[in-house]
Amino acid sequence: MALVAGALAMAGCRQSPAAAPSTPEPEMKDGHPVVHLPPVLTRPFEDGYNAGFEYGKQQATPRSTVPTEEEAGRVAHEQAADHPERAERWEHGFAEGYADGVRNVVTGRK
Repeated sequence: MALVAGALAMAGCRQSPAAAPSTPEPEMKDGHPVVHLPPVLTRPFEDGYNAGFEYGKQQATPRSTVPTEEEAGRVAHEQAADHPERAERWEHGFAEGYADGVRNVVTGRK
């Protein structure tokens, strides 16, 4: 009998199974979860846009036509050749800036 009582007492001393890991509570601000993202580098696009805008203003005449997206992309690709630091984002910015620079000259904006 004492043996049975000792076994029952020992059975109650076992460690309980580990609880499932709980999901941490999300950080909240004004009732909305806060999402932390790495910063987006916009400098290559901005540098390309500024260079393209100035190049477009220099190359355009008041009676020229505004380049299509494909034409602006071709000019951007030519300007990025032999410059490994001028990646796709730079080319995209240059193409947009180039089209805007030409458009400013064609429409007479300053």
